Amino acid sequence: MSNIPILGYAKKDKWVGPFVEFLGGRMASMEEIYANTTVPMAFSGISKSAALSQARKHNLDWWYIDTGYMGNYIDKIWFRITKNSHQNVYAIQQRDNQRLKRLRIDRSQYQRGSKILIVPPDAKVCSCYNLPEPDQWIKDTTNLIKQYTDRPVEIRHRPASRQSRVQTDTFANALQNDVNAVVVWTSNCGTEAVQHGIPVVSLGPSSVTQLSQSIEQIDNLTDLAHDRVEELLRWLSYNQFTLAEMRNGIAWQILQENYAGNC
Repeated sequence: MSNIPILGYAKKDKWVGPFVEFLGGRMASMEEIYANTTVPMAFSGISKSAALSQARKHNLDWWYIDTGYMGNYIDKIWFRITKNSHQNVYAIQQRDNQRLKRLRIDRSQYQRGSKILIVPPDAKVCSCYNLPEPDQWIKDTTNLIKQYTDRPVEIRHRPASRQSRVQTDTFANALQNDVNAVVVWTSNCGTEAVQHGIPVVSLGPSSVTQLSQSIEQIDNLTDLAHDRVEELLRWLSYNQFTLAEMRNGIAWQILQENYAGNC
């Protein structure tokens, strides 16, 4: 166990608790979070604005824990951990394929079609990033896209039921329905799109920032280079962990390597 002062916050601490406890930290109350001006924090949930605003106000490091980029199906067993960001927007580092192989993700390459598929942020994300309400964001983004292309535009709303998302109304199925490119803000759908060979325009900080193409070129985005996608997926696989890896220190060891000299 490390001995690093750190405060964790989450309404449900099963994601944050193992990470914080390995470091010798503890879960904190909201009152303690508001009073904290010196100690790094870890939290989950993009709507936890109190912890985020406190960290930014006092220039504290913060670790964000949320659903993993890939490899989750019926149950969530992989959780992404990022430093001072909700998504891994940092430059791709070369990694081996051992962790990626463990995920056994589908790498089928889909044929590109004609449509632009928009995956809009939900209300919590819009609030966090000071964006317009989701309906207005969709309208604004659609209008922006139509400045550069006559391609049909379709909106992919997130199915309310997780069971539906992972079994019947999957994003993989949507990608095979005449999709030429995907536009996201921060959604993990961007990762799923590139793993199937569909180009992405990321308008916000997302896990595919390094492979994102320009909205101005939306009418004719270039095909993704397989080696760059492989590099990204390997890198992301070293930025997501199981709860067991948080408890036994493997997550912390890998994160220290990832962020050495960065952030």
